[in-house]
Amino acid sequence: MNILIFGGSGFVGRHTAALLRQQGHTVKLARRADVDWLRPDAAAARALFAGQEVVINAVGVMSRHAQVLEQIHHHTPALLAAAAKEAGVRCWVQLSALGARADHSVAFVGSKGRGDAAVCASGLHTLIARPSVVYGRGGVSCELFIKLARLPVLMLPGGGRFDLQPVHVNEVAVGLAALASADLPSGTVIDMTGSRVLTLAGYLDVMRQTLHGKGPLTVLPLPLGVLRPLLPLTNVLSNGILSPGSVRLLEEGSCADNTDFARLLGHAPAAAEDFAGMVQVG
Repeated sequence: MNILIFGGSGFVGRHTAALLRQQGHTVKLARRADVDWLRPDAAAARALFAGQEVVINAVGVMSRHAQVLEQIHHHTPALLAAAAKEAGVRCWVQLSALGARADHSVAFVGSKGRGDAAVCASGLHTLIARPSVVYGRGGVSCELFIKLARLPVLMLPGGGRFDLQPVHVNEVAVGLAALASADLPSGTVIDMTGSRVLTLAGYLDVMRQTLHGKGPLTVLPLPLGVLRPLLPLTNVLSNGILSPGSVRLLEEGSCADNTDFARLLGHAPAAAEDFAGMVQVG
């Protein structure tokens, strides 16, 4: 197939592109110069879709500015999906986020949810992937976790007792590639989660032992009541990575049933203990 990928130079996008090429597909990566996601031009972007059968949108950003998130996750995908439909694209595969929904008050997952809904409303056949925390070298959050896991003692908000269901980037890429040719109803959502639920502290402990070969992690609790007054400042300093919204998402957890994901993969997804031994596809 001819497949166009937005965000193909990013963390998940480049792994997906590499896998699709290995599978024999013709993959085109849209460059930043082709589409300005903050000020998109539908007419200029329309030429990108000529001859393309499938579009994979793997664009995602973290930002402390809600309007930036809304434009990149919602308005621009809606505009591009409408243009893709006019150009005869068969299917749009949307990389979203676990927990995304249009009415969510946290800007990141709210904007993702509104973008998912808008692409579906374009009339283009749309399939949506919503991964949990993604493991893989080169991922911004993953590299941060790997660095933290080197430390023998960590002070974590709430003692790190937030539930996660981390998934390996290889399997997210396999899932996206499978969706590109899947015979599923438009609007289908696949929650992409690993096989084991861990706390944040437990996930860091697994990284510490399997990646760094070190002993168990000692975690000291940082009361959320102490952290919350600092979050407006850390939101600015981290550009949204550590913010009131990100802490709320940690409190909500990042877990979901992976039955449909396992069916898409053809096997049960890996557990976090297996991640260190998996060779990345891209």
